[in-house]
Amino acid sequence: MTSLGHVAPPTIPGFTHLRLLGAGGYSKVHLYEQHMPHREVAVKVVNVDVDGSQVFRFESEANLMAKVSTHPAIVSVYGAGVSEDGHPYLVMEYCPPPQLSSMLRQGPLSITDALSTAIQIAGAVETAHRAGVVHRDIKPANILSTSYRRPVLSDFGISAMSGPSRSDDELRGMSVPWAPPEQLVGSRTAEPAMDIYSLAATTYAMLTGRSPFEVPGASSNVYGLSRRIIRDPVPPLGRPDAPPSLYRVLSVAMDKNPSARYPSALAFARALQQVEAELGLTMTRLDLLQDPDVADAPSPESEEEDTEATRFGVFSRVDEPKIHLTSPSPEHLTPTEEAEDSNGNRRWITTAVALGVISLVVGGALVYSRDSSDNRPQATFATRAADPANPLGDPVPKPRNVDGSLQDDGTVLFTWETPQEGWSGRYMIRQTRADGSESNLEPVEDMRITVPSQPGSTCLEVYSLREDGRISDPTRSCVSTP
Repeated sequence: MTSLGHVAPPTIPGFTHLRLLGAGGYSKVHLYEQHMPHREVAVKVVNVDVDGSQVFRFESEANLMAKVSTHPAIVSVYGAGVSEDGHPYLVMEYCPPPQLSSMLRQGPLSITDALSTAIQIAGAVETAHRAGVVHRDIKPANILSTSYRRPVLSDFGISAMSGPSRSDDELRGMSVPWAPPEQLVGSRTAEPAMDIYSLAATTYAMLTGRSPFEVPGASSNVYGLSRRIIRDPVPPLGRPDAPPSLYRVLSVAMDKNPSARYPSALAFARALQQVEAELGLTMTRLDLLQDPDVADAPSPESEEEDTEATRFGVFSRVDEPKIHLTSPSPEHLTPTEEAEDSNGNRRWITTAVALGVISLVVGGALVYSRDSSDNRPQATFATRAADPANPLGDPVPKPRNVDGSLQDDGTVLFTWETPQEGWSGRYMIRQTRADGSESNLEPVEDMRITVPSQPGSTCLEVYSLREDGRISDPTRSCVSTP
């Protein structure tokens, strides 16, 4: 039996437990006080009975985060271990409230703050991609704020190395409102294009206060939302202070065709920086990992430049993240960079030609983006539904007879039945809490699960997970609890 039951915070030598910060699908996050050096830290602890797969998953997250957490826009990892009672834990930087999702419940951000946040997180995503890591769950809830109010990307719990997945479970833990179409139709390949889409969808939410395909008054269930993500164009931002170029940038980044999106998170960030320049805003710094081989180069800013990154309509595919950074070729230098050229010459004619070429490329890209999709590269994924009017195929049947009962120890046992005869799929569960928050979706094998009770009412949503990777609408059950 899988259990989300009561797990006391582990005793960790050198740390004092202060309070619980939050709970997710398979873990809890506690606030601890570290004795030496003295500081508050967040400790993520597995809260289920540990088996081999869960230990592997946790160790994988620790190693992935340690690999990229030196980036200023990624939550820092201080250490990891296993408690005396056998629960793996991860010691991380403590980021006080609010997280981005809480901020957006109060309303959208200003254009200035949205662009700045998106560009900083894009630097984190680019850094992860260069390390071969695809996050796969970028969303407002996973963007926190440091004590200095700097945004940081967290929760690499379902991250994977780039390329085909190693197991059927590896792509299950997605959040539908922020997931790209190829992930919803069952793609089992972890590609940087997924993160570019999800970051753009998160940027859209910063500007509107809601996910891109969340429509007031329309169906908000998983199936209806998935259909809109797969079929509908990106809705307008509906903000008078948002220039058309910003909508165009987000539309490219959220293209249904992964190959038609920006080829890298860096290219997406550069496009957002162009919008900042258009609005007369101070350009947000983009932090990228410096290659040790070029650490002493005289012009580090030019070393991080992507020569294609400022073109709004870049549709070429980058198969692998580039680890070694290269200097821009002369035809892409700005007038200032020309003045600092090692030869000391001002090649204004070359610069004028380069700027003219860039203008033609940008203008042509905007016209190109209006052409029919027949002119764009073909998608690198194949949908499983041949009928374009019904891309998700037949709806996945919901679990039947979900029922809960209060146990003597104060927990609640939920059970359910298969959605139909001959069912060979599995299930996903999500616990909803009294304050309206929800846990992450968690896969389960059995048709029973024990959860901790909530004040007043304890509720669980159970989803059917078909073998092709598609998920049903939930069947919900609540039990009155003290």
